[in-house]
Amino acid sequence: MRALFPSPSHGALTFHRSTQYPWSNDLPSIVGDAQWCIVYAPIRVGGVLGQSLTPQEAAALVVAHLPDGCGPAFEGPCPQQDNPID
Repeated sequence: MRALFPSPSHGALTFHRSTQYPWSNDLPSIVGDAQWCIVYAPIRVGGVLGQSLTPQEAAALVVAHLPDGCGPAFEGPCPQQDNPID
C-alpha cells in the first residue's frame, strides 16, 4: 500500500497506480476517521467490502483486495481511462 499513490479528500483515502489525472480508479478506498472506517470496492465494481473497521483493519482489507501484480505507482496519468492498468 505504501507504494501506491494516496489521495486524501473529504474524509476519504483513495489509492491509485498513477500519480496524475486521469487516475486508475481500480483500487479500494477507505472512508472514516481514527475510530471507524468503511472500505469501498473500486468504483467500477461498487459496493462495500467492510464497515465498522479500525483503521488497521481497513488497511489490511485494502491490501487483501489489491489486484494481482499491483506494483508501485508510476509517474504520470493512467494510460487509458477506460482500461485501468492490470
